Formats: sequence, C-alpha cells, structure tokens
Amino acid sequence: MTALVVLERVTFTYAGAVRPALADVSLEIAAGDVMAVTGESGAGTSTLLLVATGFAPRVVGGTLAGTRRIAARRCGVVFARPWTQLTGLCSTVRDEVAFGPASLGLPRAAVLAAARNAMETLHIEQLAGREPSHLSGGELQRVVVAAALAMRPDVLALDDPAAELDPEAADALYDVLPVVAAAGTGVLLATPDSERAGRVATRAVALASGRIVAEGSPAEVLTDTEVARIARAAGCPPPYPWDVPSLLRRVER
Repeated sequence: MTALVVLERVTFTYAGAVRPALADVSLEIAAGDVMAVTGESGAGTSTLLLVATGFAPRVVGGTLAGTRRIAARRCGVVFARPWTQLTGLCSTVRDEVAFGPASLGLPRAAVLAAARNAMETLHIEQLAGREPSHLSGGELQRVVVAAALAMRPDVLALDDPAAELDPEAADALYDVLPVVAAAGTGVLLATPDSERAGRVATRAVALASGRIVAEGSPAEVLTDTEVARIARAAGCPPPYPWDVPSLLRRVER
C-alpha cells in the first residue's frame, strides 16, 4: 500500500512547554489503513494527529525534530467538539458540506456531487436543508465529518469523533471508517473507545507520555476493554478478545 505519511523519530514540543508532547515517534500511515491511536489523557494522541497531518507546528506552533514525510495532497482533521469547526457562513447543512469543495474551485456539479456523496456516506441526507446551528451535537458531528469527506482527503484524522454521539450513532460513524479507507484514504483515529476501534481498525498504536508503547494488530494493542479485562481475569491466553463478538469467536474454536 502507498505510504501517505511517514514519521521517523519525530519529537514535537509545544511553544513554552518544558517537555515534548511527542517523543521519538516512528509511524507510517498507508492508503487503506484505519489506524487506531489510544492512550490516557495527556498521552499525546491528539498531538500525533496534528503532527501527522501537518497542522503542527504549521498551525499550532511549536518545534518539530526528526523526519516527517507527507505524500498526501490533502489532509482532513475532525475534532471532538463539532461546533468549533463550522464555517459560520452557511445557513444549511448542504452548503456547509459543500463549502470545502467549492473553495477548491470545482465546477458546481462536482461540488454538489461531492456534498451529496459525503452526506449519503454519513446517512445525513435528511438534514440537508436544516440550519447547522439548530442541530444536536451528534447530528452536528456527522455534518463536520461529512464536510471533511467532501474534500476527498488522502488522510482523514479523527480525534474522538463519537464523543457527542449516542451509542447507535457512534456505531454508525465507526462503521463508515472502513468504507472511507477502502476508497484509498488513510484513516487515523484517536479514541478512548477501544471496543469500537477494535472492530474497524486494521492497525493500532498505544501512546504513553508521548511515546509509542505498543504497535500492532487491534487484538495485540487494544486490550483495555471490559471484555479483554474479563478474559485476562479468566485466564484466557493473549491476544485477548476486545468485544463480545470476538469473545464468542474465541469460545467457538
């Protein structure tokens, strides 16, 4: 698979910080990947997304050491708080989703097609005529993700994207990610939800104090779920199942 982002021994420090937020991180994100990134609060997961997509230090400042190669032509980032990512210029969801493609100077038909396809992917066609400021947090988050997809990014980074969603909507959003990756996009997902991430991720990394402490398959890395803890306590051998379906598959063998 084509490497879209390559980090080699990257260290990043925010302006004024005493210690780096990322330290000696080496990572590769390829087209078709859904890479889950986990870690405790302050571990550096959000910073990794900003560095991998080029937003740090270019937008947020700070200093970067090591080697970073970004072959992706376009990177999109979705944060946990959707209301901070609206343009503030659009009176309908359709216009909000279409704003990015329109800013690229695409023909009108291409802009509308990109917006329609993105809304269909996120299952929000019924919201097209609604005003963004009148939506719930969960609805708004799906609009923000659709707006990012409409730009057809080579890399899509999502920082705890289901934080504002109910369980059903969270499941629906996570289920979209393999579809996005199958179209050739590299997906980078920072999330505390190891169980949902384990169902959709192709690879996973765990961070602690800005360093990668584990990397591999979801079964090898995403072990801090309720099911995995029960499996460990029951004496099951690793890799531990991270959700009920994977536990049932293990039992049926």
